[in-house]
Amino acid sequence: MTTSLTVTTFAAMSDLSINGAPGSNPASETASETKSVLCEPVRKCIKVLERAENDTEKFAALFLVPKLVKSSDCDKTARLHLVEAIGYSFLARMLRSKDTPDGCSPRMYQSVALSVLSCFVADEEIMTNPSVLFNLPELLDIIGDADNEIFEDNLLLINDAYQVIMAIVSTQKGRQAFISNRGIHYLCEINVRQTFQCEDALKLLLNILTIEGHKCWTYYSGPDDFNNLMMKFCREFSLLQDQSKFELCDVIRTILRSFPKSNFDEDPWLPLLQKGLHDILFSKISKKQRDPAMQLVAAVIEVSDFEWCLSEDMESQERGRFFLIILNLATIEVIMHLEEQTLDEIMTNSELLVSCYYIIESAVSYMASDRLLLLDHGQRGQLYTAMKNGFASILRFLQEMAVTLRSQTHHLENNEKKFFVCATIRILGAWLAEEAMANREEVCEILPFILQLANETFESQKLSKLSMLPGRGSTDFRDFTEATEASAMMTRLGQVTPDTLRFMLPGLCHLVSEQTPRQILIQMKIQEILFAYISYHWTIFDSYKKWLEEQAEAEDSADVAEPFYMIDNAKFEMVNSKYAMTTICNILMNLVVLETKVVEDDQVFFHILKFVMNTLPSLENNGEVLVLYGNLVVLGLLILQKHSRRPKSTDYSIYRFIQAVVRFLWDAHNCEEAREEEELVVSTPYIEHWNDLIDLWYLGMQVLSNVMQVLPWLADFIVDSGWAQEIVRTLFKVRPKTGIERGTLSAFEDFLTSLIRTSPEVAIVLHENGINHVCKMHRMKELTATLNSEIGSKKCSSDKEEKASSEESEK
Repeated sequence: MTTSLTVTTFAAMSDLSINGAPGSNPASETASETKSVLCEPVRKCIKVLERAENDTEKFAALFLVPKLVKSSDCDKTARLHLVEAIGYSFLARMLRSKDTPDGCSPRMYQSVALSVLSCFVADEEIMTNPSVLFNLPELLDIIGDADNEIFEDNLLLINDAYQVIMAIVSTQKGRQAFISNRGIHYLCEINVRQTFQCEDALKLLLNILTIEGHKCWTYYSGPDDFNNLMMKFCREFSLLQDQSKFELCDVIRTILRSFPKSNFDEDPWLPLLQKGLHDILFSKISKKQRDPAMQLVAAVIEVSDFEWCLSEDMESQERGRFFLIILNLATIEVIMHLEEQTLDEIMTNSELLVSCYYIIESAVSYMASDRLLLLDHGQRGQLYTAMKNGFASILRFLQEMAVTLRSQTHHLENNEKKFFVCATIRILGAWLAEEAMANREEVCEILPFILQLANETFESQKLSKLSMLPGRGSTDFRDFTEATEASAMMTRLGQVTPDTLRFMLPGLCHLVSEQTPRQILIQMKIQEILFAYISYHWTIFDSYKKWLEEQAEAEDSADVAEPFYMIDNAKFEMVNSKYAMTTICNILMNLVVLETKVVEDDQVFFHILKFVMNTLPSLENNGEVLVLYGNLVVLGLLILQKHSRRPKSTDYSIYRFIQAVVRFLWDAHNCEEAREEEELVVSTPYIEHWNDLIDLWYLGMQVLSNVMQVLPWLADFIVDSGWAQEIVRTLFKVRPKTGIERGTLSAFEDFLTSLIRTSPEVAIVLHENGINHVCKMHRMKELTATLNSEIGSKKCSSDKEEKASSEESEK
């Protein structure tokens, strides 16, 4: 055995770090004193192990260990001394040994080593020792090969391997080692192949997925293993017609929610999952059986949207029936719990309720979509009634919560309760985003409460999330994805409070346009909250933007790039922050336009202007950021026009900002992309987003004209850029009447008119570029009048100067 158990450097170092170097030192003296208080059987065993002259003698002494550890006299101290006497390196060599003396059972050394290790599963220090963790691959090979004939006479070996692995993954350090050794791959393979003791493998897998989530799937074949596992369980789910069908709901839900957000619409297991859910929800079953199915429905909607509820494969009536059953069940659950129970009672079913919230929230988003037309008129009426009743209950619950918190401020100190209330606010935000005028008085009543709590949740998680950004403190940001409230409820106390403010933004966009809620929001300092929030989302957006650029370079240069799912997560974060910033811009623009007096002297708006001037030039006015670009342009111009404080002329950022403004407005149209170049068309990069950009373009043109009145130097800047001249040359190419939309022509006319009025010298430049002919072509009367006025006054002034000069010469 001595020759077969080769000592590795790693194991030897581990053994040395625990047992210490040879020689006398204070630590060894203390250890000796501790040994003296151990019970007699333990001390004798330790002596035998320490005096063993070779591996054979030590191996024989190991058979005493299991019986000793099970005795009541063997406490934690005794167990630690026993392991030190055995030696981690010795156990490690036994685990890696596949040789067996003649006449002995196969894998005898591994069996004895695991039998000994399984005695110490309650001791974290032992289970997380580097030598034990280093040998995780050996344990994984054993459970992964459990059907091998070599284990037929030694099934206890496999059971011990599971016991040791379970003890290892019960610790954070152990789970990290397990995941990094592709342990999830082994567990998936065991479940798909139904290897011996696959039930234990499934329990182990679900436990790790629940705690570690999508970090479990970071290895190369993770997505394939996930799909194979889902295919296996969804096939069973679609076929089973007994109690095990309901038990599978929780299994599938846990697996589904552990995987990073993705589009599963084309995966073959999704129709099987839908069929199984259809069977359950259309059957007469008890609430206990239905609840897991409802939670699974929420998980499916989370990963694939509500699309599958309105599948084209169903007939219209059947399609609507399935949709309404899901929604009615969800709203009934919400109404029953929120109206009839206290918060403490509600918390016992909070997980189910949050799943119902997710179903209702997804249905709300479909209210404003074309897909809702797939339902007939009667079904749409039932849908709206169900949701209206559900949201009435949600509002009453939040009203009562707001009143309670005035006298019991500690009511939400419990994280689980806070998570649930945040989830309730989130679903209300979804309703307010689509149903602008519903229950407005009740909403105004609770607005201070929900905004205060939303801001608290943002502040509580801000530093944690920012520290996880690439290049900002953490090198591992794989768990940085958009966490839904339901997933927050799953992991409970281990997480920071979810960012509820993010889900309030679309609703705030509607509320800020109305007088009463707007005054409440201003009293709550909404502008300060939004300034902090847009700065926060810009940091996220910019960090991932730079990280993705680095990944693209790494891929091009054949360096090892990050896994695709991490890149997808980074893109998801960028999109989320991009939409958040766009919505914030809309809220702030409404404030600037509707509350001019508030904006004029509020320093926060000047800081927002500085933020816009510094960030906008770093974006490109094309692609997916074009709508955000346009919103930042108009927001900056509005504040520049309304605020009493102006940037200094020495501030270079104002020039870069105006350059970005001109670029956005200039690049929106051209003639070159038209068939005969006699028509002004929307530029190709703008076409895809033109529905979102058209109002921004018109407003940008108008506000820029107004800004020139307060910053006259802008006129010269614009002429120097060549844009004004290009407008004239472009209009010269365009056919009158049919070559350009009247609204676009009016916008150009108003802009050029304002430009000339701001700086009369501009008229001469435009005159040189054929402005007079263009005015006649397109019948731009106001511009013609302005030109004539300015050129006439210039000519009159010039004639006077010549006359004065002539008279002076004659004298």
